Amino acid sequence: MRPDRDDQLPPVTYGSMSLEQIQEGVSAEAVSYAAGLLVEAIRSYDSKIFSSAHQKLTLTEAQMIAANLIAKTSAHLDDATLAEQVARVRKAIREVKP
Repeated sequence: MRPDRDDQLPPVTYGSMSLEQIQEGVSAEAVSYAAGLLVEAIRSYDSKIFSSAHQKLTLTEAQMIAANLIAKTSAHLDDATLAEQVARVRKAIREVKP
C-alpha cells in the first residue's frame, strides 16, 4: 500500500511524467519481468524427480506456483538476505552509472 503523499510538495516533472512516476514504472516493470522469468523457469523445470513437461504444467499453474513462491519468500525475509541483496543491487547500480 502506498503512503499518502498529499501533504508533500509535488515531484519534479519530466515531460508529462514525474520522476517518482518514472521510478515506480521502472520498478513495476522490473518486478514484472522477474516474475515472468520465474514463471518460465517453472514451466521449463526438469530434473530426475520432477519434470514440468511430464506434469503438463499449464501457464496458469506456473503463474500460481510463481505467486506462491514469491509469497513464501516474502514471509521468510531476514536481515542477512536483505543486507546481501542491498549490497548486490547497489553494486550493480554503481557499475552502470556513467
